[in-house]
Amino acid sequence: MERKFLARCGRGSPQRVYILDDGSEWTILKLQSYLNKRWKRKDISLHLVRSRLQKHTNPDKVFAKPIVTKPRTILTKTDKDISREMINLALKNI
Repeated sequence: MERKFLARCGRGSPQRVYILDDGSEWTILKLQSYLNKRWKRKDISLHLVRSRLQKHTNPDKVFAKPIVTKPRTILTKTDKDISREMINLALKNI
């Protein structure tokens, strides 16, 4: 994989430019904005884009639709869990 460093316009630290197999040059921020426009209902994070560019140079894999972009954090409670909590609460108050 080819990487080269270019300075940003004006002041700022240099950004890493990744060159894909088709010859196109992408930075992480440019690719993130492109993927957010392409897949509007997905919220694509910087670490997803960075890992894709570091692992692959094939444009098909880099521009593929993301399957899961954020981990599921909502825990589901079943009726059994709710009843167990109620029993524990009742036993503490006795």
